[in-house]
Amino acid sequence: MRASRACTRIMAAGTTALAVGGLTGAPVLAADAHPPGQGRPVPAGFRAQSTTWPLPRYGWVLGSAPCTTGQCTTVVTTRDGGGTWSAVGAPAAPLAPPGEAGVTEIRFADPRHGWAFGPSFFRTSDGGRDWREAPLPGNGRRVLSLAAGAGTVYVAVSPCAPGEEPSACRKPPSVWRAGVRHGKWRRVPVKLPAGAADGVVIALHHRTAYIAVPGPAGQPDTFFASVTGRRWSPRPSPCDKRQAEALVDVAPMPRGRVALLCVGDAGFSKATKHVFRSADTARTTSDAGTTPRFGIQSGLAATPAGTLVVSSVSSGSWLYRNTRGRNWGTVLDMADGGSGWNDLLFTTGRDGFVVYGPAAGSDRAGVLLATHDAGGHWAPVKIGPSAAGGGR
Repeated sequence: MRASRACTRIMAAGTTALAVGGLTGAPVLAADAHPPGQGRPVPAGFRAQSTTWPLPRYGWVLGSAPCTTGQCTTVVTTRDGGGTWSAVGAPAAPLAPPGEAGVTEIRFADPRHGWAFGPSFFRTSDGGRDWREAPLPGNGRRVLSLAAGAGTVYVAVSPCAPGEEPSACRKPPSVWRAGVRHGKWRRVPVKLPAGAADGVVIALHHRTAYIAVPGPAGQPDTFFASVTGRRWSPRPSPCDKRQAEALVDVAPMPRGRVALLCVGDAGFSKATKHVFRSADTARTTSDAGTTPRFGIQSGLAATPAGTLVVSSVSSGSWLYRNTRGRNWGTVLDMADGGSGWNDLLFTTGRDGFVVYGPAAGSDRAGVLLATHDAGGHWAPVKIGPSAAGGGR
């Protein structure tokens, strides 16, 4: 079934229909297309690919919209938590097809400084009005991941060209750190394995940072942490290598708490998604249980208070939630053929966002979903022209 006609269920505090791609159901969050002084109207047909929120009320969405040449990369922004939106500038690059140049992700460190990347690399210092292609540190040829905040940006780069087969380029990626405003790139003193193509995770909460690379086929995971960004030390991975589990995501929280996601034992449309919690920057961990089995490719997000949400996709798309202990419930179940998710995140203890059906995939919904009850319920955010009213 195509993503735009997917049937969605919310199974928290009862079962309710969700509006996606024109279906009616849960209320849509309205958006004004042209708030004063913020930018241009959002073009009709905008579809979301990636989202970033450096502050609870300041957000950006990278996506695409119809234009005279077909589909053009488009960036939209909000200053009121998603109530009103407008278009700003966009990098001169397409949403990247697999193995080709272009961008697929957006991150902002503050209301002015941001980056669009994956595998190409662009930056802005005026809130997204103007974008410039930026040189990569360390002779890198493509960006694998990036995280920014607390005045610092981290970037993982690969010396391999976009589309180059790992077997033809066995050089390891590297991670670099710089000040957001005027910093010089300095290499982070961690050694990553060769062939770690797109699996480098960088997670940041204020100054505490984590770098993880999942080990393939039962091989050890690579996992480092730093509480200052200058001194780094290895951390033990809690993943069970006897079940071929690999550390695929890290979700930092305040005061050194962090959650870790291991995925393994994959079968047809299913996998074990095992989550762990830590209160000491992952030096030790406790078991937070396993989600339901449906879904393989997965991501993890956490509220400041410790509510956890896992996104997962295979033949469908699912969101799972854990509020305490080891019990997980299904909050979204999308019979969509695997449209998937991108950039699951929380901006406050109750507010969060995720992109459903990222636009870089063909015939995807490209819808931004929001929650205002810590992941219990999700509804589409209206981003487009001629929208009436305001958001929350």
